[in-house]
Amino acid sequence: MQVINLPEAQTRLFEIHELVSSKHEPIILTHQRQEVVLIAREEWESDQETLRLFQDRAALKSLLESFENHDQGKIVGKSIEEVFSDLI
Repeated sequence: MQVINLPEAQTRLFEIHELVSSKHEPIILTHQRQEVVLIAREEWESDQETLRLFQDRAALKSLLESFENHDQGKIVGKSIEEVFSDLI
C-alpha cells in the first residue's frame, strides 16, 4: 500500500484514481499527521455489507450454520450450471 502526502496526491490525482479504481490498490493519503485511506467504491460497499452482516446476529448465525452444514455434507451446493441455468 502506497503512502502519499496530500500535495503530491494533488499532482498525481489521475494516476492515483487509476490505481485505486482499476487495480484496487488502496492508497494512504497523509496531511499534517493525519491519514486517510482511499479505496475503490465497490470495495468500500463490500466492506460495509460485511460489517452490517457481522452486526446482524441472526444473519451471522444463519451464515455460520450454513457453512457448518455444508462442511458436514448436510447441504450440497449447486453447480455453476444449476445456479445460472436460467441464463443459458
